[in-house]
Amino acid sequence: MYIWLKQIRAMEKSKKPLSDRLPLYALIWVLSYIGSLGALKMLSLPEEFEVILTIVPALAFALFLYTFYRYVHLMDEVQIKIRMEAAVVAFSLALVTVMTLGLVDIAFKLNGEDWNFRFLAPMFMAYYLIGLVISKRKYNIDHEEHD
Repeated sequence: MYIWLKQIRAMEKSKKPLSDRLPLYALIWVLSYIGSLGALKMLSLPEEFEVILTIVPALAFALFLYTFYRYVHLMDEVQIKIRMEAAVVAFSLALVTVMTLGLVDIAFKLNGEDWNFRFLAPMFMAYYLIGLVISKRKYNIDHEEHD
């Protein structure tokens, strides 16, 4: 029994620093994506540096996902359900967006400067935030404290 209580206390202590780091890793990911995008568009760099600039945001996103995955295990059931429903909304909207853009591209031959893959990443992030708002409203937890 004592070991079980000790494990719960350790989880409670480790929960706070992990939740504090999650927004930091998200910010690192977003800034690395924007920085890489800007550098690749504006600078003429050797191929080796361009490859590195494409890998850095992917590694930053992997760090964010790993931290988020560890954080989900510390959440209560309602918070996990909210995040899962937000991911379902985001995935569904992303799928509709890619399908629609693919069909519109076949029908009208979209200009690559007007629509391309660079525009999808911010849209997908916005879709997750939309899903989060919808899910939080569904469970009415805007004014409640949940970890």
